[in-house]
Amino acid sequence: MSWYRPRNLLATVVVMALVAGGVLVALPYLVSTELIRARLIQEISNWTGYSVESRQSPQIAFFPVFSASLGDITIRNPWQRGGAAFMEAERIEVDLSLLSALMGNIEFTETKIVRPRFVIDEPIKSLSEIGEALAKSDGRIGDVVREARSAVEANPSKPDMSTVSSQPFGRVRLEDARVTFKRPINGVEEQISSISGVFDWPQTSGVASFRGTAIWHDEETEIDSSATKALLLLAGGTSPLQMNLSSTPLTLSFNGSANISKDQFFEGTLSLTSPSLRRTLEWSRMVSIPGAPVGSFALDASVSGSASRMKLDGLTATLNDNPAKGVIEVVLDDGTPSVTGTLAFETLDLRSVFSGFMPLPDSPENSNAVIDTAFLKKLNLDLRLSTQKATLGSVNLAKVAATAQIRNGRAIFDIGEASAFDGSVAASFQLADEGDGATLGELRLNGTDVNSASIASLLSLGDRFELGKGTISLVLKGPISRWSSALANAKGTLSMRFGAGQIRSLDFNSLLGKAKTDRFFSLNEQTNAWLAFDRLEIKANIMDGVAAIDTAQIQNKSGTLNFAGIVTLAGKSLALTGDYAAPIPAPKAAEGTEQPTPAAEPAVNHTRFFIGGSWDNPFISPIISPQN
Repeated sequence: MSWYRPRNLLATVVVMALVAGGVLVALPYLVSTELIRARLIQEISNWTGYSVESRQSPQIAFFPVFSASLGDITIRNPWQRGGAAFMEAERIEVDLSLLSALMGNIEFTETKIVRPRFVIDEPIKSLSEIGEALAKSDGRIGDVVREARSAVEANPSKPDMSTVSSQPFGRVRLEDARVTFKRPINGVEEQISSISGVFDWPQTSGVASFRGTAIWHDEETEIDSSATKALLLLAGGTSPLQMNLSSTPLTLSFNGSANISKDQFFEGTLSLTSPSLRRTLEWSRMVSIPGAPVGSFALDASVSGSASRMKLDGLTATLNDNPAKGVIEVVLDDGTPSVTGTLAFETLDLRSVFSGFMPLPDSPENSNAVIDTAFLKKLNLDLRLSTQKATLGSVNLAKVAATAQIRNGRAIFDIGEASAFDGSVAASFQLADEGDGATLGELRLNGTDVNSASIASLLSLGDRFELGKGTISLVLKGPISRWSSALANAKGTLSMRFGAGQIRSLDFNSLLGKAKTDRFFSLNEQTNAWLAFDRLEIKANIMDGVAAIDTAQIQNKSGTLNFAGIVTLAGKSLALTGDYAAPIPAPKAAEGTEQPTPAAEPAVNHTRFFIGGSWDNPFISPIISPQN
């Protein structure tokens, strides 16, 4: 056929090219920019329920796709009077259907919002308000939201969505968005910046999802979330919800359901991990704990609650490699976060837990830093802790029942009961904000049936004391601004009473002999001898870090050794006088003579001496009395 000749084919291509060129030339005249502008504004208003303003004419592009760009966009809540707009954007770009545009209709296939700035009260509350606004708006989205709300009102627990129509929504890309909102806890303004990602909602009856990245508190966070029944969620119903957040300070995953209506709630499973709990708390700005050496943290739990209250049930957590199980509840509705609950550990480093809630020193250099007590007014805490095995510094404990409480400017860390020092102990430490920058500290320690050897080791007295068991009570209280000066400002009492025991490497007979003859000698001279005693008792009053000895007595079968004087707690210095009183045996009567009548008071031989130096390296010099 002649039609297929190359000359005819070439003519056909030329004609088609001329037609296409003509269409392209005529497109700007065939498609009304004012129509596009009006329909863009109308569609955005229909989808958001908010009023939309644009002070620029749209820019139309035909390559590589047919698109329109509308600049200087402002979106306001129509019922809001004054204040910041809900959103201001540099421009909105939409991909359009060319065929629909030629027929006078505007259909979006994809929307990109460039550098929008959102101002909201808080994310969940504002999402709920958008649902309210959509239900009052005209257009397709308003229709389907009202239909869905009717279904929810008819049966809140199981709404029938089969009668609700479905409308296409499409895809929205955010480029460099910023959200400013106020925290529900304390009203402090927060900002999430550099939000870039894709919100995808093909049909209103289907799944809506957002995937992207954002920067919050200088940390980039990856976000992957989806709502299976997004329309039901906007209409005040409950929808399955999945959310994953991943950042350097925290990785979080939630899988469950949520409701954002007036009676908002959520429930599901929560999983999170953090390389440092302290770093996560600082990043979230919930509470700041300077210098607290808290390590890694992981948590898995069933979670339920609302925006102001959350309960973690069936919780399994790991803090610094210490696994625990229990229940935790967090309340945020009174301006200060409140945390209550119980945790049961297998093993526990008590110092790492307590340092999670107050700034304990982790080195001699840090001990001289000023204690930051701001956390006392930023957090309410009531945690009940139990563990079979625990450590507190160099002290090993077992069967521990403890509490950590912070409330009204006061922190209390209490060990109500524990096995330690081969006996049982109870201890508490309090830190209280007295106002005007003053802070008061208080330490209490009570031990029952404890081993004197263990107590001596704790007091840096070495391994000389053995076998003796008894009781100990220590109370220290005073102003505290630095850990390094805490003992120097302390006031209180010390009481110790122990039964039979021995002091190793102490030749007592040699000591008594030197106390009468030598001018100066060390008590740390090595010897295989030891001093056995039947009873040891010490009572002292402590004032400004100095212990004034009221009673210090060691009794054995040969006599009684008494001490008096002072001991500095911080410097470990000694200034004591010692007196060893040994009864003088009554003389035996000669054979065949009458036994002498015993004296009313048996004669006593006194050996007096002075003890100086430090309690871990004492020195002794004799006190020569006139009768000697």
